Amino acid sequence: MASKLSKLIDRHLDFYKRSEKTQFDKARRFYRGDFFGTTDSDLNSSKLNSFLCSKNMIYAIADTAVSALLGPNPNVAAIARTPKSQDAATSVTGLLEYIFHANKFRRKASTALIDAVLCKRGVFKTGWDAKKDMPIVRAVNPSTLFFDLTARDADDIRYWIEATVISFEEFKDRVRSGLYKAELVKDVSPDRYPKWLMDRNQQSDTQQVRDAFQWVTIYEYYDRERGIIQHYVKQADAVVFEDKIDYIPYSMFSLNQSGVDCLGLSEVQLVLKQQETINDLLTHMKQITYLQIPRVLYDSGRITEEDLNKAVEASAGSFIGINPSNSEALRTLATLFYEMPQPQNPAGVQEFVARQEDDAAFISALAEAARGQVVGARTATEMAIIDAQMRTRLATREGHLNDAIEDVARKIFYLSKKYMREPRLIRIAGDRRWAELAHKDLVDVQVDFEMVSYNPIRKNPGIMLESLLQLIPFLAENPNVDVRKLTEEVISGMGLSRRIIIPEAELEAMAAEAMEEQGAMAQAQSQASLGGAAGGEAYLQAQQLAKLQEMLEQLPPEEAARIRESVGAQAGLDIPSPQDIAPGGEA
Repeated sequence: MASKLSKLIDRHLDFYKRSEKTQFDKARRFYRGDFFGTTDSDLNSSKLNSFLCSKNMIYAIADTAVSALLGPNPNVAAIARTPKSQDAATSVTGLLEYIFHANKFRRKASTALIDAVLCKRGVFKTGWDAKKDMPIVRAVNPSTLFFDLTARDADDIRYWIEATVISFEEFKDRVRSGLYKAELVKDVSPDRYPKWLMDRNQQSDTQQVRDAFQWVTIYEYYDRERGIIQHYVKQADAVVFEDKIDYIPYSMFSLNQSGVDCLGLSEVQLVLKQQETINDLLTHMKQITYLQIPRVLYDSGRITEEDLNKAVEASAGSFIGINPSNSEALRTLATLFYEMPQPQNPAGVQEFVARQEDDAAFISALAEAARGQVVGARTATEMAIIDAQMRTRLATREGHLNDAIEDVARKIFYLSKKYMREPRLIRIAGDRRWAELAHKDLVDVQVDFEMVSYNPIRKNPGIMLESLLQLIPFLAENPNVDVRKLTEEVISGMGLSRRIIIPEAELEAMAAEAMEEQGAMAQAQSQASLGGAAGGEAYLQAQQLAKLQEMLEQLPPEEAARIRESVGAQAGLDIPSPQDIAPGGEA
C-alpha cells in the first residue's frame, strides 16, 4: 500500500509542478506588485528597467472581492429541520458565532478567498482541538492540497492528499507519543524546507531563515470511500499512522468553474493579458515622458567640455566666460547647440489603457464604485443601483463561497456534537440573552445551515434612509404596516433621538383623558338637553367635537382612528375624521 500511495503522490506532485506551480507563483508575485522580476516580460532584458511602471489590478480585484463577498463578519444561521429542534436552532446559531469568533474566522476566510482569486481554489480545513475542547478552522494553502482529478464536483472527490511540513522536533514528539510507529521512522532524518512549496522570491528571501530549522514532510491521505486517514513519510516510504474517519475535513471552493474538473479558474487567469498590457503600455508611456525632457547637442569641436560645464552649472543671471576656438564661433553661438526633437506618446494610448482597466473590471464583475472609483456625483439610489448590478454578476461567486462556509459550519456542528465536553456560555443569536450550551443540548438537534449573505446596502444608512423615505407614502397607507414602528425606523435612520416619539404609556393616558372629557361633555349634553340650556344640544355637541378633533389631530393617524372609534362607540357619537370634513368646515 505504501508503494501505491507513493506513486499516487508522485503523479500529483508532477502534475502540480508542470501545470499549476508556475501559474500560482506568477499570480502571487503579481498580487505583491512584482511584475518584472522574472523573464516573463521582454522588458526585463532591455534597457528600460529604470522605466518599468505598473498599475496593480490584481491586488485591487483581490481586495475588492474580499470586501464585496465576505463582509465584516461571516454569519451562518442554523435552520431547524424538525419542530422540536426549533428552539435549539437559535442556540446552535449562537454556538457557531462563538466558534467563528474564537477561530478569527473572518481573517482565515479572507486568506482562503485571496487564494481562490490568485490560485483557483480556496480551502478550509476543520478539525478538533482536544486541548481547547472546540473545533478549529484554518485556511489551507492550495499548493499543498491534491485531490481526485477525475471528479467534476467537490462532493465526488474520492481522496485528498495534503502535504504538511513540520519541524523535526514536532516529528520526534509524535514518535515519542506513540502517534507514529517508531520502527518505521528510525531512519528518517531532517531535511530542508521543500523548494516546490515556495515561489522564486521565497526561495531567495526566506530560504536562509527556513534553513535554520530542520523539517519533515508528512503526506496526509484521506480516503472517502474506505473511510480512512493515513500519514505517509516519503523518506521512509512508509505509512506511519492510520485511523478510521467518518468525515472529510476539507471544504473547497472556486470562484469560477472550469467546466471540466474541480480545479477551477482564478481571477488572475481571466485578466492576466489585460494586466500585462497595462504594465507594458504604462512602461512605454513613462519612457517617452522622460524622453520629453529637453536634450541638447553641442559642437564639441568648437566649445570645450569645461566651458559647457560652466554654462550648465551657472546660476540664473550669471556672466559666463568661455574660450571658443575662434571669434567666429562666439558670433555664431547659437549654432553651437541644437535641441533634439521630443517624442510624443501616440494618440489614444491613455484611452487604450483605460479600456484595458475597464475590461479587467468587467471580467471580474467589479464596478467602479466597488473599487473606490466613483466618477461624478452619485445619489444614494444611484449607488444602490450600481451595487445591485455588480452583485447580480457576483452572485455565482458568492454562492460558491457561501457553500464552503456552510460546509464548515456543518463540520463544526458535527464535531461539537461528537466531542464537546465542557458547556459553552453563548449569546443567543438575535437576542441580548446569554445561555449555557452543553453537549446534551446538541445530541438530538437536527438543523441545516444557511449563510447570511453580506449586502453592503443594508450597512449603508444613507442608502437605507433614502429608500425608506421614498416608500413612506406607500407604507403609511398600508393597513399591514405598523405606523409607529415605521416612524421609529425613520427617526433612527436619520440619527435623531427616539425621545421625540411620544411613549405608548403617555399616548394611552392621553386617550384615557380624552375619554373622560368626552364622558363629561356627554353628561353636560344630557343635562343641557333636559334643562333646555342656552345653545341647546347642537351647540354643546359642536363644542365637544371641536375640542376632541383638535386633540386627535396631534396623534398619528392610526392611533387617532382607534381613539375616534372607541370614544364614538362609548358616547354614541359619529365623530368625523379630518378627511370627512369639507373645506368649508361642514361634515
